[in-house]
Amino acid sequence: MSARGITLTTGTVILLMGLAGLFYPDRVMGLLGFTVLNATQSAAVLGEVRATYGGLFAVMGASVVIAAFNPAGNRGRLVAIGLLWLGACGGRLLGVTVDGNPGVFGWLAVVFEAAMGSALLLAAQRAGSPELAEPAPATPV
Repeated sequence: MSARGITLTTGTVILLMGLAGLFYPDRVMGLLGFTVLNATQSAAVLGEVRATYGGLFAVMGASVVIAAFNPAGNRGRLVAIGLLWLGACGGRLLGVTVDGNPGVFGWLAVVFEAAMGSALLLAAQRAGSPELAEPAPATPV
């Protein structure tokens, strides 16, 4: 897949995650296994989910989608966002070391975060190499 295709696919996934966090924070909390401990703090908790899993991810996803129009010109953006995903993966793996086995969904999150970060770094690398950026056109025989 080309740098543009990888970038567009990854950015779309991140953007959809962000929109889900903005408009369906209660469902995102349920998916993540979070709950409100004190009903009087419900608005604050939903606001936090909207900010972190909604607004942050929506802007990050939109930035990656925009970068898909010119991956070579946005290599720095792709590397930075890819490293953020790998940082989240590293933080989760630190949690495994400190807190123990996170269960199936925790390990799936590790794989997902590693895949997102790796895909963005791959797109940045392909965008910087003209021979990797787009497949060469077939020459007629």
